[in-house]
Amino acid sequence: MDGFFCWITRTFGHMSVAERFIQYLHEQALCQPHQRLLLAVSGGKDSVMMTRLFVESGYAVGIAHCNFGLRGEESEADEALVYQLAKTLDVPFYVTRFDTVLYARQEGISIQMAARELRYAWFETICVSQDYDYIAVAQHRNDHVETLIFNLVRGTGLAGLQGIRPKRGRIIRPMLFLNAAEITAYVQQHGLEYRDDASNFSTKYARNKIRMEVIPKLKELNPDLEETLTKNMAHFSDAYVVLQRYIEHLRTQLFSERAEGEWHIPVVGLASLDPQQFLLYELFKPFGFTEAVLSDLASSLGGTPGKQFVSPSHVLYIDREEVVLTSKKAVYEETVLLEKGETRVQWGEYNFKFHLSSHTEVETASHIGQFDAHKIIFPLRIRSWRKADMFQPLGMKGHKKLSDLFISLKIPVYRKHRVPIVVNGNGDILWVVPYRMDDRYKITGKTKKVLTLACI
Repeated sequence: MDGFFCWITRTFGHMSVAERFIQYLHEQALCQPHQRLLLAVSGGKDSVMMTRLFVESGYAVGIAHCNFGLRGEESEADEALVYQLAKTLDVPFYVTRFDTVLYARQEGISIQMAARELRYAWFETICVSQDYDYIAVAQHRNDHVETLIFNLVRGTGLAGLQGIRPKRGRIIRPMLFLNAAEITAYVQQHGLEYRDDASNFSTKYARNKIRMEVIPKLKELNPDLEETLTKNMAHFSDAYVVLQRYIEHLRTQLFSERAEGEWHIPVVGLASLDPQQFLLYELFKPFGFTEAVLSDLASSLGGTPGKQFVSPSHVLYIDREEVVLTSKKAVYEETVLLEKGETRVQWGEYNFKFHLSSHTEVETASHIGQFDAHKIIFPLRIRSWRKADMFQPLGMKGHKKLSDLFISLKIPVYRKHRVPIVVNGNGDILWVVPYRMDDRYKITGKTKKVLTLACI
């Protein structure tokens, strides 16, 4: 295939846009000829041209159009044009309407972000229900450059310097090899009908301001700005690949997984990182931690144990000579019920087996809990600890807070939420697994039947 394109270039001096389009699909491994593609078509010149290129290249496509209801009659006219395009090409047409303003208000986000979330969620639904392999979006090289500048102004890590990626998950962007002038020339040459969105010319939006005011000024310094920045983004992308390989190697060296969703990292290893803040961010970025939180972590290394740092999905704990990373698994926040007659349940990483018997001999294994069945009220509950929890430890007369028990047993703070608490139907704690049972429910000389719980 590569030799074929080289032959075309040598023979004809240059390739047509259609040939360059096929070559770009091939070079970037965006899709295969046998795959089905859902085209996101707004009605603008970019997406109309993309549709024509895919259809003329023989791909099986469907057209999806979102009416966001933001521009009144203009939105209706956009929808009508895209519908006619699909009808003319005889390809499947999918359309939906959103109350974008309401969604943005409910979610507390901008109109632009709301439109993005709504459309991509809908595209994904169509792909699953109608068996499409990819979603094609018609962003081009100028969008690529605008994204870089936007990210630099807003603040970005190295990942943001890559601009727009040609392929990310199910999303492909097959028009990134073209600039806006080439698209305009192609559309005019082929007489393609399209519609301009008036909002694209309003400088109240940051991206429009970059395109209409910032980039023209930068081009006074470098007329080949798009070409230069595109090459730079390719270099940034290569550098990012090298960095991620190093980060993966570093993570393999430092992170020791002790249980599902739990990693232990030596404090000395994190303290010796150089440059520390940058590498900390890259190491913990997949777990949702912000730079500000990781800056606090860096200043706390070697400090008092017990301090914790939280992301939406994970928690970091400083524990003497280690930093412990744990997942906020929803399973540990759930309560599992054990109904009468059941024999086994699972909570988190623990499996429980239950049985009733008249055998009253006490077993001493720590993973076995035995209780006077006459005092048991179903359903039992298995959950994680709560700050107000109290029980009467076996052999004691008074009550004890679970938090005090954890301290006396030297259970690290990051493990507390993973300790199973078995609760009787009346709310009394039966067993802090596998550490202590409650004295009130122990086997006595009067016990006739025993409920045995085995925890693995």
